[in-house]
Amino acid sequence: RWSVKLPGWGTSSPVVRGHRVFVTSATEEAGTKSLLTLCFDRNDGSELWRHDFGFGVDQRTHEKSNLAVNTPAVTDDAVYVAFGNADIARYTHDGKLIWVNRYIPTFSDPKMAWGYASSPLVLDDAVLFPWDHHTGPCFLIGLNKQTGKVAWKKERRIGTAHATPLLVEHDGQTDILVPGKNRLTAFDARTHDELWQYGQGEGPYNGEIIVSPVYGDGMVFLQLWRQSRIHAIRLTRDGKPPEPIWVSQKPGPVEPSLLYYRGLVYALMDNGVLTCLDGKTGKEQFRTRLGGDCNSSPIASDGRIYVSDNSGKTFVLRAGPNFELLETNDLGERITASPAIAGNLLIYRTDTHLYCIGENP
Repeated sequence: RWSVKLPGWGTSSPVVRGHRVFVTSATEEAGTKSLLTLCFDRNDGSELWRHDFGFGVDQRTHEKSNLAVNTPAVTDDAVYVAFGNADIARYTHDGKLIWVNRYIPTFSDPKMAWGYASSPLVLDDAVLFPWDHHTGPCFLIGLNKQTGKVAWKKERRIGTAHATPLLVEHDGQTDILVPGKNRLTAFDARTHDELWQYGQGEGPYNGEIIVSPVYGDGMVFLQLWRQSRIHAIRLTRDGKPPEPIWVSQKPGPVEPSLLYYRGLVYALMDNGVLTCLDGKTGKEQFRTRLGGDCNSSPIASDGRIYVSDNSGKTFVLRAGPNFELLETNDLGERITASPAIAGNLLIYRTDTHLYCIGENP
């Protein structure tokens, strides 16, 4: 439908709200770095606004990414953006900056190897952002949505993680599921009390994990650390520990998050192999190589699975336990961000462009 060239580049995913598309990007000109929030019109790709709230502390990043790695969170009245240097800000939909909070001056340099990749999670009473540190202390922090100041914080074990927490409503309660530290920890979204921990709390990489947990049909599908096996657990009532259901025989991905769709778990391995597991039993349905190396997460809509690799190819599969490739499409440049679905449109972010894919009206 349309495409626009982005200033700079990044690996954060686009987010759609109404007729607006929001995305972040990082630029560097003459040695000066900038972190940008951009807003485009969903109908024609015209730029509605862009803003740079100033560059905070620099942070080392991996060569295949930069500081524009965190996906924004959008509500009815706000746009929350974060970057890999632990800067977080709130905007209105029209681009007015409400506040900025820079974590590192407040909590000291965490000496993270590759910066922060967690995306903001909006709760009823706060904006959630995990503060992790190689040597500690580590916190789960809630920011006041109106001011950006720290409203509450909970101490956590020492360790690092790049996965985004998951908010789950079930059995009349709302839980915050936080991955990292070689465990999944549940907190009550209302009281912030810790409810339970799943996992032994031991493993490689100091608990570092990139993939985020997913939820469906009362089940949570997760990994405990990089390249760990996939676990399926069933949530229970009254804040009690979950019921373990199954553990996969083989490890899951390092970076692409899992996809649960129509009773099946799709795991996109970093080398381009797609695995499909039965959600109830964990039995492998198929394991097929699609393309090259992958970083983005698979998505699903209208009975189809969309899988993108770093070469720019997107593979369209029919959802189901049998492998059926319907089409292969090529945008011609690297895709590391996960696409967004908006009605009958797909919004893709490549290294340099934002693309809107869909039938012309």
